[in-house]
Amino acid sequence: MTTGEFRAARDISASTAQFRAFAEDPEFGREPEVSAPGRSPAQVAVVIALVIVVLAIIALIAYEMKG
Repeated sequence: MTTGEFRAARDISASTAQFRAFAEDPEFGREPEVSAPGRSPAQVAVVIALVIVVLAIIALIAYEMKG
């Protein structure tokens, strides 16, 4: 390796120092604190049931109009 090539090469020690700082961070590897939306599973189930009922009514009306 020539002197010019040596000077042009990346300084990997800076990357190593950055990696070590990242790896030693106590926040690294922790699960992020996320919370569920404000809806309960029961509310979601009711909304889904209502959508199914409305779609069934629309299908019945369309079937009656066709035949």
